[in-house]
Amino acid sequence: MYTYKIAHDPGINTLNKNQNTIGPISLNMMEQELQLIDLDIPELGYLKFISSWLYRGSEGTFLMDPGPTCTIPILLKALDRYQVKDLDWILLTHIHQDHAGGLGDLIGKYSNAKIVCHEKGVKHLAEPSKLREGSKTILGDVSKVYGNILPVPGKKIHVLDEVPFGDGIKVITTPGHASHHQCYVFKNWFFAGELFGAHIPMKSGLYLRPATPHRFILEDYLASMAKIEKYLDPKTTVCFAHYGTANNSKHVLICARDQLKLWVKIIREHKDKKNTQELIEILLEVDPIFRRYKELDLQMQKREWHFSVNSIMGIIKYIEEKKMLCKTTNK
Repeated sequence: MYTYKIAHDPGINTLNKNQNTIGPISLNMMEQELQLIDLDIPELGYLKFISSWLYRGSEGTFLMDPGPTCTIPILLKALDRYQVKDLDWILLTHIHQDHAGGLGDLIGKYSNAKIVCHEKGVKHLAEPSKLREGSKTILGDVSKVYGNILPVPGKKIHVLDEVPFGDGIKVITTPGHASHHQCYVFKNWFFAGELFGAHIPMKSGLYLRPATPHRFILEDYLASMAKIEKYLDPKTTVCFAHYGTANNSKHVLICARDQLKLWVKIIREHKDKKNTQELIEILLEVDPIFRRYKELDLQMQKREWHFSVNSIMGIIKYIEEKKMLCKTTNK
């Protein structure tokens, strides 16, 4: 038995107050101003996983992370359902294909929209050839399903500390999941992207799984978590890219941070185990939050297992690179 202290999880309910099932957060269940739009990809078994956030208020409209090209038709139908004739802003947490791959297609339909992304993402949106190739290398056939990545006019892309929308949307650079990752704060919502990893709404309590693809850097991730803490209070709702919402935002931060440290510690201690199945089984034993994996349906388990392997491989590469750096420094 492996033991490790992780933040006490009192079984907070991460379902929206209007939800009564573990399943979908449907378009009409969220608060009137903010809507979660499901971008399901049945071909990959990705249900209740990829999503976009739509805000419609007296200030105007914004969309958070439009998703991959293959789900743009779904997104457009949802925007039509909500009678969205114009988008003022399209905000990106990062430029990975499942978050921003369809942006070039979407901007053709909403040509007045202005785009916000991290400064490191600007050139890749305007000229996406490296982004395409990188996606193909890392994702393989999944990248093909996501679809082509079209270029975005550079003049539409903005790098901002605050979006001039309403009383302002705070933009916080948060490298960790990606070097070009950023989070947003608007009203009582914290749009986390993948800073806290992946989340699945469950009745039994909080489910999180670290999202640490290569090139994961622990120190950057922890620094980003520390940076955003001052923006979280008891009234703040965390809006995840993957997936849904959670209240008690500071508790979510503590759990995500402790979980990340735990995974790095366990994987470092068992780095000799090349079989990722063994590592996942150990993590399921010692991580009470990840252990809720066992309550998921088989399709979600299959998806989460796949991404858990990706996260483990990212952490292994980080540990190996750290070790090599220490050897070089000591020479």
